[in-house]
Amino acid sequence: MPPKLNLAGFTAEYLMDIPEIDEQHKLFFELLDKIGDATDDLYKPLSDDEVDNVIDVLNELRNYALLHFRTEESYMREIDYPGLPKQKNEHNRFITDVIRLEAELLNGSAMPAIKIRNFMHDWYRDHILELDKPFSSFYKKNSK
Repeated sequence: MPPKLNLAGFTAEYLMDIPEIDEQHKLFFELLDKIGDATDDLYKPLSDDEVDNVIDVLNELRNYALLHFRTEESYMREIDYPGLPKQKNEHNRFITDVIRLEAELLNGSAMPAIKIRNFMHDWYRDHILELDKPFSSFYKKNSK
């Protein structure tokens, strides 16, 4: 069996100093590891059984992301964050992209798990660093 990919996971650069959101971000990165657990080789196209396993993980990640996005948007509404519309748009785009990935898998696309794992990881990393961090700064200045 090939070695599992060693993921960087959650690092201090992702901390927002909003405990509930930080915990949710950490859990998302932990859930990403399940994609690697769902297949014997991240770099080979998924077998039918592995597709089922990865779809289950994607469902869990999507549902968790929906919960997290609701939480984050609630914090943003609380302080009238001007970036909320852009955040909502990006959150919706992510969910749409995950649904598209699931559909590709269900339609027999020969996709390796690494493509899915990298998409999820890179989107979340970039989203936290580019959109959530500025919100965090705004939140610290404007929360009561």
